[in-house]
Amino acid sequence: MFSTLEGAKKFAKNLKTLFGDSGIIFPLNRCQKAAAIAGGFRDWHDLSRSLAGSDRPVDAGAFRRRLIACLPQPCWIPTLFWLDEGNLETVDGDGLSHDYYRAVVPYVLSSSVIHRSKSALLRPGSGPGQRLRESMVVSLLLGGKGDKRLIPQLEPDTLALVVSGDMASLFGDDAEHPRFEKDFASLVAAGIFEYEDDILRVLPADKDEVAAHAAKGFTDRAQYFAGVGGDEAIEALAVALSATGIEQATRVAEAVVGKGSETHITPSGPILEMLSKLAEDGQLIAVSRAWRVFSMIHPESANCVRESVPAKVSSLYLARNRGIDAGKMVEWMSTRSEWAEEVKAALHDPARFKSTVDEMADAIEATR
Repeated sequence: MFSTLEGAKKFAKNLKTLFGDSGIIFPLNRCQKAAAIAGGFRDWHDLSRSLAGSDRPVDAGAFRRRLIACLPQPCWIPTLFWLDEGNLETVDGDGLSHDYYRAVVPYVLSSSVIHRSKSALLRPGSGPGQRLRESMVVSLLLGGKGDKRLIPQLEPDTLALVVSGDMASLFGDDAEHPRFEKDFASLVAAGIFEYEDDILRVLPADKDEVAAHAAKGFTDRAQYFAGVGGDEAIEALAVALSATGIEQATRVAEAVVGKGSETHITPSGPILEMLSKLAEDGQLIAVSRAWRVFSMIHPESANCVRESVPAKVSSLYLARNRGIDAGKMVEWMSTRSEWAEEVKAALHDPARFKSTVDEMADAIEATR
């Protein structure tokens, strides 16, 4: 967060450093624009002019939500962990940070899987050179065959993966194959490779499928480590939650896996408490997403938690967050006995849940 022009400049530079260390390609001018929008300005020019001679404090919650809303989804994981933990990570000897493994590796693996299944030139039976073409794409994404390990960087908008080097450093022995030039040209023609000035972009076979496969990977990993328990379960779940844009993901993860449940009467106590806090803060999307993840990890308790949501909506979101008069609320609900079932029915879909509750709130406020 920031309230001054110098603070905004520092924030944008730190955001650029964060993405660079995470293996995400996001130029400084886009970081500046994201910082400006998060701060409540139209763009960086508007911010620079407005803060040139004055300070403007900003609400931390609103800042976070605006920032996440204007960033591509692959940027959410490192951004939310940075905002929650308050420090930039250092990279290891290979130039990799923890956030690279959290945020970029899932897209690298997913892209290689989808290429194997979707790209006609890589599938068995696609004609002479199939194994070479598959090796040129998949082996390159998974580290390459050259003398130096390749570390693909991610373009968060296109989900293209970018590496640099000459043919020998990129493809190793594959570059010596008699068919190499012909098959490289076929991969370029098919829109899988783009190569210019020693920069190679590997475009996804299907962007939506890569995104969906990566999202499933986050969820599957959270499910697996839920059985292991401990800090590994919290970390895996926090990553999965951050990938959906949930703030304070580690705290939510601790609630979902039940850390601290010994202080509660039931195992569902931590998540019930967390949903109350999210509802009171007006984070309806997060309420839905947190419940969905909890129901995946603890299906035996999912219905109990689901039944609690209408009461949290009425007492915490409508009354406290929106400030709706209790009398008007009771009168409206007495004529709409189905409202609670509508809220519960929408809970599985974050966008539907938010629109359902907000439409209900607007209808109550409109009554006389």
